[in-house]
Formats: sequence, structure tokens, C-alpha cells
Amino acid sequence: MSMTINMPLGDLIDKSPKGEARFAHEEWLRTYVKRLTKGNKTKLKQALNEVDEAINQWRNGFFISTYDEKLSAVRQGKLNMDSQELEDIYNEETYLQKEGKTGLVADFLYDSIAQYGFINEHHRDAIESAWLFHDMEFLQQQWEYYALAQIRSLRAVIVSMLGTVPTTPETEPQNAKREPKRIEDYPEVFDITLYCELTNYAKDTIYKWTRTREIPCHRSGTNGRKLVFKRDEIVAWMTARKQETKDEFIKRMES
Repeated sequence: MSMTINMPLGDLIDKSPKGEARFAHEEWLRTYVKRLTKGNKTKLKQALNEVDEAINQWRNGFFISTYDEKLSAVRQGKLNMDSQELEDIYNEETYLQKEGKTGLVADFLYDSIAQYGFINEHHRDAIESAWLFHDMEFLQQQWEYYALAQIRSLRAVIVSMLGTVPTTPETEPQNAKREPKRIEDYPEVFDITLYCELTNYAKDTIYKWTRTREIPCHRSGTNGRKLVFKRDEIVAWMTARKQETKDEFIKRMES
């Protein structure tokens, strides 16, 4: 839809996550913010706070829904859970829905990402693997990346005009410095998150390798949807891989 340069900031923020502001390229946004704030730093900071609050409110409007999947698994005899436990999950999700929150399921996230479009075949493989292994965290992360693309562009313009180092909303995870772990500190069996931490590979790379059977992995959990790795197998796999050259290491770290 066409947008006017006089549109109130609240309207633009509201339209962005809905995909209704997808034509607001950076130069348009820069002109818009200049007109809105006249370059005044106080107004720029107010605009930044309004954008960050909108991002946080949008994220808080969703939750991961598990009731239908667990109910189906119980009926198929693949999950041991009594009726009271199921009822507690149902009541909790019903309460969240009454608060206006939307329950996210894997199929919805996969379909939404597919509508935005895959970057390439490698990305498609990663998303399909995440859907297959029910990695809701990865799917939600990818979906948010697309859904918030425009509002993040608006935020970046405001930050650049403030002349400050880009910051992130308080609810976003921060990369805190941690003491490196020894191999022995990892459990004998762990999930893909710890695998990323151990090897420094990205999730989409790991999913690609699981599809091509380049790395040892196992399925567990409900319907075999959880992807797990055995520490000894991964150590042996890492040891067997050829030693990376300096250039290969730099390329992997940059990607």
C-alpha cells in the first residue's frame, strides 16, 4: 500500500510487522524520520523507545503451543502423560489466548517462512529440518527475522541518526562472555543448542549435515522429533575431520 511521509509513527510501527509497510525502503525511512523528529536527539530517542516497546510487545503477543501435539502423542501411546497434566497445559494455553496471545505451532511457522521465501536451497533445507525436528526456537527466530524486517530497518535508521552504536531491545538475548568449557563438561547426550556451542557451527549448517548424514545424530522424544547428539561420537567426528586452514577457519567464523 502507498504510505505518506506524514504518517504518524504509531501507524507505521503497527503496519510494519503485518507486512503492510514492506515498500518503505531505507531512503524513504530516513526522510520520514527526519521529517518526524527534525533531527532532534530527544525526539529521536523517544522514537527509538517507541519502536523498541513495539518490538517487545509484538514478541510478547505469542507463545509456543504444545497442547495439540502432546495430546496426539498421548493418544498414540508415544507419550506418558496423565489427564491432569494435559488439562494443566490446556488451561494455561487457554488463559494465554484469553489475554490476546497467539499460540505458535511448527506448521504455522514453516508456512509463514515459506510465504516470505527461502534465501536459497541451503536455507530451505535448514527450515525443513527444523520443522521435521520440531525446533520451535529456530523456526520462531527465522519467522521473527522476516516479520520484523521492516521495523528493524526503521530502528536502524533512527539509531544511525542518533549517532550511537546500535543497541538491542532489552528482551533480546545478549552475547555475554563465558568461560570456555572443556569437552568433559558437556553431558554424554545433548541437543543441537549445545552442539552449536561446542563446535561453533550455526544451526542451519548442522541441519544441513543431518540431512546429508555427514554427522552422527539420533532422534528421540515425541514422534522422534528431538534431535540429539552423543558427545563421544561428535568428538570422534570432529577429530576425524581434516584440519582447517587459516582461511577456512576465518571463512567459517565469518559465516
